[in-house]
Amino acid sequence: MEKYILIKNKKYEKLGLDVFLYEHKKSGARINYIKADDKNKTFAIAFKTPPESSKGISHILEHSVLNGSKKYRTKEPFMDMIGSSLQTFLNAMTYPDKTVYPVASENDKDFFNLQDVYLDAVFNPRVLDKEEIFLQEGKSIKIDEDGNFSVSGVVYNEMKGATTNPDTIIINEINKYLYKNSCYQYVSGGNPYDISKLSYGEFLDYYKRFYHPSNAQIFYYGDMDIEKYLENLDVEYLSHYEKKEIVADCRVFENYYKEPIFTKFQSNNEDKNKSYLTYSFLTNKRAHIKDQLANAILSIALFNSDSSEISQRIYKEISPESFYARTGYGDISSIQITAQGTSYENLDKFVEIIEEELEKYANHIPKDSLKAAHALFDFSQRDQINSASKGIEYILMHNLDNEIFESLNLIDYINELGDLIETDYFEKQVRKYFLNNKTKLVLVAKPDKDYFKNIEEKIDQDLEDYKNSLSKDQIDDLKKKEERLKTFQERQDSKEDKATIPTLEISDLDLEVEKVPRQVEDDDFKFIYHDLDSAGMIYSELFFDINHLGLEDLKYLCLISDFLGSIDTKKYSYQKLDDLIPINMAGLNFTVQNIKNKEGQINNFIKISFKTTLDRYENSLGIIKEIMSNTDFSDEKRIKDILKQIKAMFEMNMYDSGHSLALTRSFSHFDKLSYIKDQLNGFGYYEFIKKISKDVEDNFSSFKEKLEDLYKEIFSKNLLINITGSNEDYKILKTYIKKEFSDLDKIEKDKAKIEFNKSYYKEGILSDANVNYVSMGADLKEFSDKKLNLLALSSSIISNPYLHDLIRAKGGAYGAGLMVDKYGNVGTYSYRDPNIEKTVENYKKIPEILENLKLEPNDLKNQKISKMGSYLKPQSIQSKTSLDFLRYLQGFSYKELHDKLFDIKNASLDDIINLKDAYKNILDKNNLTVFGNREKIMENKNYFDKIIDLDS
Repeated sequence: MEKYILIKNKKYEKLGLDVFLYEHKKSGARINYIKADDKNKTFAIAFKTPPESSKGISHILEHSVLNGSKKYRTKEPFMDMIGSSLQTFLNAMTYPDKTVYPVASENDKDFFNLQDVYLDAVFNPRVLDKEEIFLQEGKSIKIDEDGNFSVSGVVYNEMKGATTNPDTIIINEINKYLYKNSCYQYVSGGNPYDISKLSYGEFLDYYKRFYHPSNAQIFYYGDMDIEKYLENLDVEYLSHYEKKEIVADCRVFENYYKEPIFTKFQSNNEDKNKSYLTYSFLTNKRAHIKDQLANAILSIALFNSDSSEISQRIYKEISPESFYARTGYGDISSIQITAQGTSYENLDKFVEIIEEELEKYANHIPKDSLKAAHALFDFSQRDQINSASKGIEYILMHNLDNEIFESLNLIDYINELGDLIETDYFEKQVRKYFLNNKTKLVLVAKPDKDYFKNIEEKIDQDLEDYKNSLSKDQIDDLKKKEERLKTFQERQDSKEDKATIPTLEISDLDLEVEKVPRQVEDDDFKFIYHDLDSAGMIYSELFFDINHLGLEDLKYLCLISDFLGSIDTKKYSYQKLDDLIPINMAGLNFTVQNIKNKEGQINNFIKISFKTTLDRYENSLGIIKEIMSNTDFSDEKRIKDILKQIKAMFEMNMYDSGHSLALTRSFSHFDKLSYIKDQLNGFGYYEFIKKISKDVEDNFSSFKEKLEDLYKEIFSKNLLINITGSNEDYKILKTYIKKEFSDLDKIEKDKAKIEFNKSYYKEGILSDANVNYVSMGADLKEFSDKKLNLLALSSSIISNPYLHDLIRAKGGAYGAGLMVDKYGNVGTYSYRDPNIEKTVENYKKIPEILENLKLEPNDLKNQKISKMGSYLKPQSIQSKTSLDFLRYLQGFSYKELHDKLFDIKNASLDDIINLKDAYKNILDKNNLTVFGNREKIMENKNYFDKIIDLDS
């Protein structure tokens, strides 16, 4: 330890942490060791990486350094470790001013290997002398047969997908002005237009300036021999560097805007009522954690709660689809307030409402609103103790400008702010940061159907100008570069290169399946109880049987579940509920859940889930019972506002989860459960929401009557209750539940029949996305459990390396894979994909891939270890007990999981190869869903049997 200076050591008794901060004498690197009684060990290295443009250099670096290093010489050690280790977390993240490389594992040997792979990746990456990696991950120029230039690259296409979301476009525009003249004015992930101009030389220069130990913070968390890791860190890496001064400037300057700024975003619907109105301002230094928390609490209380006077007036007076505020990221934080889906002509009223009400709030904020907002943070820090990934959470919440100790003081600041609610502290915060603030920015974004088209035309014109500026020799050099990239991508890792990747043995795995304690009691209701130490938190799930309802009723019930707790009851206004609920409980959700049991029978439930503490449990049940029994559906304006929010939320999120939506939709063609899920959560539900929104405008009374009739049929004594907590608490809780629900009626009705017609076909779903999400799937009902387990292993092998190589590395998509569910449904998916037919062609290669599969014994062993490890990953207490309850309802025992592990462990290469015919049968069905770019799908319209336009 003589190579390090111990700067500080502090214990956090409530969190069970003993924290050490070291500095490496020679290199200046800072090392944080968070000692904890947790076998899920975590490592991370983080660099300050301030963007100097929107070319996405820090993001492309994050990708590129993980593509081979001095010590680990395969093409993608990152993917090799995913496919061979017992990692419980393996990723990398680019933030607006830092890049973080975190990894975690419960296995000591595996953890040492993983952290060393990451350290060698960041300090000795092969991309420094292998331009092909930059061309693949970042940006390359493609030249077609006619001599036309185009841009490709994984990050380039990822960011084309990321900037599809209007919300992302508008955040980027706000930051461009609010944080003008600082690093935060740029898009750290990269703007596709700017990425297209990036050079390899700029990329290398940036790496050399910022990827140095003097600019790094290194983190270790968990129960480990820290001296062993520090010794390795010094000898292998840090001792090779001298301390140096690194300027990573992210100072924020105050910018003043007297007039509103107008901008645009992509939308095929140019209705002026689809505009975004935003109001933003800078607040506190991010390093000031207490102020940061206080302003986050105020953001919830003043803007994001239903009890907020600002929120109520905004919905009443300008009728947006959605209204919300977020805390902006920067060395100085910000508040960014948005009214989505309203006319730009409402701008003056929007600003007036915010400023008038903030003036009132500077004199008085309702205490219940503050208590409710504060309670969200209080419950969150309690819940964090039960998290399976605490190490990751502690590391990612850390601000590199602070010492780690300041971030871990969070719990003390939360308690302190709770005590200050009864004072005028928060009112003073409003005056100081929200009103006496010259950095106000008002920005309006209007829809423009040609937004992406104009960007593409600018890129094309720049490429044409670039091409015209080149000599024939320079164009030949570009073609040679493209050939080198192709050769690089086609090259297989040699045995010698593969041997550099550290691996485990199957004997290193603990294949013992953790059995969650479960007690089942029939006592008025059926109780399923898990006696676990949950740090005082009680997790509850109430499952009400609704099998008597048909599919159309279930769709309406999904709407009801969104209304419950968000509209008035006889006893409480929805504004009062919005304060009462978070004060008493967290995570209150009403959801429709569809569960298929082992025999293939589908059962439907409405689930109420919440978490709270024993002292608040009785109050929580009382509030829930009031919502269950006395909800009032007569507030037409409120219900219409929520319908707008539901629609807007789906539209905002669909591009981030496009691969999941496409996969479910693909399955829905042939699988009844997937069909129901699509109709209740996917594109089918979105179509329903659009129709209902129109119907409600024409005839609200009929809609209200439908809701009221259905509401009477959903909460009954046909009830299953899942509880996690201590045994002593359970005895008390059971009494509360029986007392509160004793008057529920029993519903005696036959199970409704849900019609379903299986059909394989090719479907295109048109949207404003400028990338695609491509999924093929079919069912494999003629299977044994063993064959299904082998399919699960084969899906991992096919996903990584084969689909990853064909669709991501060579095709430029951000991601791709193959999944097999427990019922025999098999499906492919791609994510933020520039291609359609090319991707389908690559899917069709799967039988050929299997037929020619030549895995070395070590490669097959690694795949087995990775797949078995995926079933053994640690889970939070809430997740593991919810999964156990699900197993109970499905009729699956822990034996099935044990058998799955056994079958994977004993699988031979021939077992996997022999699945080729099964995959051929699946792919020959030509069952396809493509969700994505309108123009791209319509160019291939004859390829599809059915096309749906989400804007129609």
